[in-house]
Amino acid sequence: MRPSAVSGIIFANSRDEAVGRMTNFRSMASLPFGGRYRIIDFCLSNLVNAGITNVGIITKANYRSLMDHIESGAFWDLDRKRGGVHLLPPFNISGARRYHGYVEALYGAMDFLNRCNSEYIVLCDGCVVANADIASAVDFHINKNADITVVYRTGEKVRKAKNMMAMTIDNDDRLVSVSFPSEISSDELSSLGILIFKRDLLIELVNNAYENGGRNIDVDIIADRVNDLKIYGFRHNGFSAIMTDMKAYTDANMSLLNKDVRTDLFNPKRRIMTKNRDDMPTRYGTRADVKNSFVADGCVIDGEVSGSILFRGVTVKKGAVIKNSIIMQDCIIGENAVLNDVICDKSVTVSNNTMIKGTFDSALYIEKNQEL
Repeated sequence: MRPSAVSGIIFANSRDEAVGRMTNFRSMASLPFGGRYRIIDFCLSNLVNAGITNVGIITKANYRSLMDHIESGAFWDLDRKRGGVHLLPPFNISGARRYHGYVEALYGAMDFLNRCNSEYIVLCDGCVVANADIASAVDFHINKNADITVVYRTGEKVRKAKNMMAMTIDNDDRLVSVSFPSEISSDELSSLGILIFKRDLLIELVNNAYENGGRNIDVDIIADRVNDLKIYGFRHNGFSAIMTDMKAYTDANMSLLNKDVRTDLFNPKRRIMTKNRDDMPTRYGTRADVKNSFVADGCVIDGEVSGSILFRGVTVKKGAVIKNSIIMQDCIIGENAVLNDVICDKSVTVSNNTMIKGTFDSALYIEKNQEL
């Protein structure tokens, strides 16, 4: 594969509604994950690790946080005179409303597709956490002379699977049928939200689908043309998580407490890159007790932390207890406070002697900048 022959497109607002208030002021792609990352870091790193250095990010709403994170793209080696990263803001193609569905999103970004001059386009959902081998997927696509390749996964049960495509393939890896169940079982093959197209064909299909009122690529292009296009499936074997709801987001973060997941997701041969924030190492006080937790740099811990994810710059004061929780950047947990099954967004302050508890199935979410 010649890297210059491939361009990438990321949909930054994929499944924004799935995680409720967490995307009130940010896009899904800029949602913090795993102590120091944003979800888009995995999409961008997957593309860059495959040698793809021309990337468009289609935005819809609440993309200021995303712009602050991406900046010039330097942290992903995408600050280039040719190619690089391009934020594609919403383009009103039908009056004043924003686009609905990926077909309209791509139709609004047609200028990027026409100008990139690549032979192939890789489309990525901005709600997926995975270390995907896109280079091998593109080589597979080329070798099969495929019209479309769907990167899929198996063995992952999904409780809420709105518009998630399940599929069957034959012995030659060609798609035979697709469906859209309300729940994906662990023995079904389901799309990972990564699609590879021949560029000219993608432009043709998007134009036709748009003219006929189509909105969804999976429904209005793949399912509609599965019998007359050469559509293949490429299997992703490693860890993957799709943010279909708050529980999926919580579970994906907590999966990092599993060494095997960390080893797979942070494969040194395909690095996951993010925006740097120079900070001191985490400091542990004499009374700190930290077990089975994922702790970023810059934290100050004088309390008890177990089964939790702590982002950069978190302060846990003396006597505080944090269990099974996700504490985002620059939060302050006061003395003798107790947090159990809680998600604290950025810069939350929890007062001394405060007790906050959610449940295993429904973590309690505290919005950014709150003082409790």
